[in-house]
Amino acid sequence: MPWKYTEEYYREYTRSTWNAAARPYTAFMSRLRPFHEELIRRVRPRKGERFLDLACGPGEPALTIAERVGKTGHVLGVDLSEKMIHLARRQARERGIESAEFRVMDCEKLELPDASFDAVVSAYGFQIFTDPEKAAREARRVVSPGGRFACCIWSTADRVPYIHAIIGPMLEHAEPDENGYLPTPYEIGGKGEMVRFLKKSGFRRATESRTSRNFRFRDAEEYLDVILRGTPIGHSLSEETSKVQREVLAAARANLRAWTNADGITIPGECVLVTARP
Repeated sequence: MPWKYTEEYYREYTRSTWNAAARPYTAFMSRLRPFHEELIRRVRPRKGERFLDLACGPGEPALTIAERVGKTGHVLGVDLSEKMIHLARRQARERGIESAEFRVMDCEKLELPDASFDAVVSAYGFQIFTDPEKAAREARRVVSPGGRFACCIWSTADRVPYIHAIIGPMLEHAEPDENGYLPTPYEIGGKGEMVRFLKKSGFRRATESRTSRNFRFRDAEEYLDVILRGTPIGHSLSEETSKVQREVLAAARANLRAWTNADGITIPGECVLVTARP
């Protein structure tokens, strides 16, 4: 039976499922570090600057940026998940980073003054926001004149076997809402889509590039453990019947065989890196 999509339902679902995945997500996030570095390289943090990280998760790339802006700079990371913010604050303390602050906040309703940041970044946030257009308008509002914006998102399904190995089989069983809408991790990942999206939200000089990297796993069981425990994908799968769960996992293991070699599994994933100016 088709389900009814509402912004309230999806926002609460996002908050609760990312809370559940917060601790194991750190293992998943560590594999994204090369993409984070590419994002940081494009936005070029400088000493003394003020940065905002939307959907910061357990602290990256906010903490790395904080190290680069130094003690005279400031980085604010915001996330809807309370447990992600707890982990980010703990990481800041353990690493002795005093210029990073973390707050629970809805990225679509930023409780922040206009033009208060030199740069705004987001790593994989825009494809999980309830209303990414609102989040983009808010990012445009809080970045100062002459400031910068940069984000990375997943590319299209055919370019991200890394997650589509499991997402593909799940989508075969997924039920769209009453209007035929079915959320995926690949929205706005097509060629030029995020650029057009940002321009519509008031940004200018938006450009995109694409980069891919290989992810390595010991075997299919390690892959499934990292993906299912470290993201809400596992929660979504758990809502299916036992029969569907078995079928999805069998199909995912079959998909992974195409990427299996003598050293284990080596599977690629492509991200889209987008920069813009206010």
